[in-house]
Amino acid sequence: MDATASELGVKRKAPASVEPISSNGIASQAAVEPTLEAARIGRRLQTMRRAQGFTLVELAAKAGCSASLVSRIENGRLLPSLSVLHKLVAGLGTSMASFLSGSETESCMVVRASDRKEVTLDYLGALQQGLRIEQIIPHSPDRMLQGNLISIAAGHGSAGDYSHIGEEAGFVIEGFVELTIDKQTHVLGRGDSFCFRSEAPHSFFNPGPDEAVIVWINTPPTF
Repeated sequence: MDATASELGVKRKAPASVEPISSNGIASQAAVEPTLEAARIGRRLQTMRRAQGFTLVELAAKAGCSASLVSRIENGRLLPSLSVLHKLVAGLGTSMASFLSGSETESCMVVRASDRKEVTLDYLGALQQGLRIEQIIPHSPDRMLQGNLISIAAGHGSAGDYSHIGEEAGFVIEGFVELTIDKQTHVLGRGDSFCFRSEAPHSFFNPGPDEAVIVWINTPPTF
């Protein structure tokens, strides 16, 4: 599946305080419910941007989006897609795990299944229902390797493409996934693996019919 427009939002019925983004990247007139997650994400993004001395225009340029989009996110008026937030976070030079969960220091070499931490995606609202990300390598600012167990419900995916420095590799444990790398789509099933340079635009989608489960490794940590 080719990458879709990245500036997606979540449509809900509620007062017109938060602006959703349609699949073509244009703000919809429909209203969605303002959420505490939208405000929390916006405040954190603004705090980190200002701490690094970036203007709205500079961060937007790094993420490949408009300054007005960044402004609406920071003001809590828009729920960004996972793809958009990933690009903004990468522009700030940090990882999604660090951004969403706060900085952690873990040195444990063994992670029991019951202790595995899940990356919080509540801010995505309805979009996060089809995606679950669990850390198989505990996050640490000093670690060069990042590993996640990604579960994708049928009909769900990354909602856009990514591009950043580094390398990635993965192994499909269950189900099927369409992995698009630099506009070339590969259908992977149970037992298949992959690796590629992260600078190439990439996205993923589960065509169904069952949930897909993937061990996904990044270096350096970006997710």
